[in-house]
Amino acid sequence: MLVCMPGIDEITDELYGLPPEEFTAARTRYEKAAKAAGDRDAAARIHALAKPTVTAWLANQLAREHRDELQPLLQLGAGLRDATRNLAGDQLRALSRQRNELVNALVQQARQLARTAGRSVNEDAARALIDTLHAALADEDAAKLLVAGRLTDALHSADFGTGFGDTADGESGANVIPISRKQSGGRRVAGEEERRTAERDLIDAQRALADATAERDDAQTQAADADHAAAAAHERVAELRQQLEEASSAASDADRLRRDQATALERAERALRAAERKNREAQDHHSRV
Repeated sequence: MLVCMPGIDEITDELYGLPPEEFTAARTRYEKAAKAAGDRDAAARIHALAKPTVTAWLANQLAREHRDELQPLLQLGAGLRDATRNLAGDQLRALSRQRNELVNALVQQARQLARTAGRSVNEDAARALIDTLHAALADEDAAKLLVAGRLTDALHSADFGTGFGDTADGESGANVIPISRKQSGGRRVAGEEERRTAERDLIDAQRALADATAERDDAQTQAADADHAAAAAHERVAELRQQLEEASSAASDADRLRRDQATALERAERALRAAERKNREAQDHHSRV
């Protein structure tokens, strides 16, 4: 009796949509079913499918549940690579800011997916997911692997391709089958890998340059704002100093006026006492006459 087996693509899609803790048991069931059906080649390919890490599971869930939100990321990656090749500094700075906003939004969506599934995401897994999204931005093949939703581990710009299988030029990411690191390593061509590594290093370096330039521009803007604030403060100090000098001068004038008035008052009081004395003397003289 022949056992009806799903195709390897269907099996792969199903396995990489499962939580990591359910992966091994399901893979074993499909491997046994393939052997029972007499398809040892399929059994070997199923056996070679690597269990995904938590980060890979998160990325795979994003590809399944938020594929539409991933498209802007892929479009942005194409723009970044084009701007990098053309050394378009202004465009790189703008795209780098957009990249950070988009990656942060996708990480938050992944956290929400994990919470819905009753799982938590630690900081290490979140950072690895950020690395994976950055790798998809930097490398077209990495982007295909991300969209395929069959990752086994986090992607990294510096060493992308280790343990995730290859895609031929123009091949759709949906046809990528994740395989073990040991199997994939034997199929690498040293010269091509060295070229790809050099290209990724160049992209990473130029992206870092764009980020540093953007930070420098932001710092220059903040420094200019600080200069304006300092100039305004000095101007205000000058105004207050002028007001203080004017107030001090007015106070000096008031003190002089007060002293003059005090002197005038003293003269008036002496004149009054003298007049009172003369008045008494005149009254005494009048009374004696």
